[in-house]
Amino acid sequence: MFVAEVKNYRHASDQGAQFDEFVAKCYVARSMGYLLGDHFMWITWTPFRAQSWSQLDSSEHVVHSVLQHSARVFGTADRAAAEAQMDLSVAQEVAARIWLIVLSDKQETLVPLKDWEAIVAAELIRKGEQW
Repeated sequence: MFVAEVKNYRHASDQGAQFDEFVAKCYVARSMGYLLGDHFMWITWTPFRAQSWSQLDSSEHVVHSVLQHSARVFGTADRAAAEAQMDLSVAQEVAARIWLIVLSDKQETLVPLKDWEAIVAAELIRKGEQW
């Protein structure tokens, strides 16, 4: 099961801020035992934060995002009070479940040709599997 937020933008816009909010929401969902959150997917057509892209799914970034939205997450804007409530194990769980997916308009048109579908179907049927 997964939760996804989809941003089909032409430009990066304010995706960084929206992503941080999404991550904070994922933290809340995970901390409350949300059962449909095996994976947290951020799907976009425009990359953002290129300089820190490789860190966006880190537990440090999860902590940063949660503290940035601490008033909504913990009910306090006081950083020390929010840090005291932060569960680092939940932040690590969220980080491990984040998927950053970048698509393109061209990928949306990538569908198998009918001839290839027939070949795959025939092979599956030959092996006794369902099509």
